[in-house]
Amino acid sequence: MNDQEDIKGYDSEESRIPSDQSRWLAAMSYVTFFSFWSLWKAGEDRFVNYHARQGVLLLLAECIILVMTVILDSTIGRLKFVGVLLVGLIQLTAGLGALTLSVLGFVKALFGEYWHLPYLGDYREKIPGLHRSES
Repeated sequence: MNDQEDIKGYDSEESRIPSDQSRWLAAMSYVTFFSFWSLWKAGEDRFVNYHARQGVLLLLAECIILVMTVILDSTIGRLKFVGVLLVGLIQLTAGLGALTLSVLGFVKALFGEYWHLPYLGDYREKIPGLHRSES
C-alpha cells in the first residue's frame, strides 16, 4: 500500500503547506483530550481534520486498553508472581506503544505531513466532525 492510497481524498491538500496554526492544532490532537478540541476547532481545515480524527481514534484505543488492563489486573493480576509479571508486561507494552504512536503523530503533524496511523487510520473517516458555529 503506498502513501497515496493511505491518504484517500487528501491528495490535493497534500501539495499545499499547512499554516503554523494548522500544524500546531493538528499536533495537539495527539495529546489525550486535546483531540476533541482540535476536532472542534478544525472547521474546514482538512489537514487538522485528518489528524484530529486519528487523535480521537488513538484516544479511544487508549481508553479501551486502560479498561482491559484494569480487568486483567483484577483477575490474572491476583496470581502471585506470574500474574503480576504478565499484567505488568502487558501494561508496559501497551503504554509504550500508545506513547510512541502519540509522539510520532505529534511530530508528523508538526512537520506538516499526512501520516497514516497504523491499524486505526483506516477508520478515520468514520469519526464525525465537530462543527462550531461562527456567530
